[in-house]
Amino acid sequence: MASPAARTILEGSGANLEVIVFNRGDSNSGWRTVMDLLRTIRRRKFDIVISGAHANSVRVPIFAFFSGARTRIGAGSERLSFLYNRRVDVRADAHYFERYRSLLSGAGVEIEPEGYRPAIQPPIEAKESAMRIWKEAGLSGSQLVVGMASGADLNPRGRWKPYLKRWTTEGYAEVAKWAAQELGARVVMVGTREEARLADEIASISGVPVVNLCGKTGLGELQWLVSKCNVFVSNDTGTMHMAGAMGTRLLALLGPTSPDYCRPPGEAHHIVQGQAPCSPCYPHPTCNLERCRAMDNIAASQVIDGISCLLQARELQSVHG
Repeated sequence: MASPAARTILEGSGANLEVIVFNRGDSNSGWRTVMDLLRTIRRRKFDIVISGAHANSVRVPIFAFFSGARTRIGAGSERLSFLYNRRVDVRADAHYFERYRSLLSGAGVEIEPEGYRPAIQPPIEAKESAMRIWKEAGLSGSQLVVGMASGADLNPRGRWKPYLKRWTTEGYAEVAKWAAQELGARVVMVGTREEARLADEIASISGVPVVNLCGKTGLGELQWLVSKCNVFVSNDTGTMHMAGAMGTRLLALLGPTSPDYCRPPGEAHHIVQGQAPCSPCYPHPTCNLERCRAMDNIAASQVIDGISCLLQARELQSVHG
């Protein structure tokens, strides 16, 4: 069971999967929608349910309990872990990949850490339309391209506000200006339709040409476009993790979330962690501010230095084959 965006990625993975969609961000997903979904799950008479919920989730363990599955596997550190009948010892602050790997052991599946690495291949059926978008935007294979995803989910989840993960528009604008003027790069902004205005604001402040593709791609096309970026700069979002799983050189901006449990795996990435006495606070923010102090404390120079390191590593790799 996954979100609509995750469904696209999962079904494009080549595995024999059926995905039940639950759009938790849908304003129409009231109790009637939840009950209909629960009835759908119970009719399937699943043998095993594995919960990947965070420690304070309420909805996921309740879904697991009322699914009717004989075996319900979840982390013992969850607040509602008593709803599982097979609890796995997982640290609450463990990296998400380690958490999921440990949960599989509850079903008798043992995988060594080095063998548990996500990998995404862009769906072949989206390649032609993605390349058309790329070409119509005036982009070519010979140019250096710096991709950026400046948005984050706007839907609060209890006290947690995902939009706290957004870095400043001024910061993105300064990096865009540097990339265009110092690197001679094309800057490409991607995101949802609602984030197009944010990308326009970044372009206006930067004073340099920015290709705004927000809201102009499907998820499959987005994967192809991100894979063509030489470097991709992003807040801690699903797009960030998607870029990391595709092997795109990634500069991840973190503030309210910790790299200990959410950094993309692999060595081809650079993490900039914003600093503040209250950070990281996810999923329990300690203030009622609409901005994250840690994200606001990230300097554009830190991001520029990170991009430079990634590009130098890329050049070294190409020299040594």
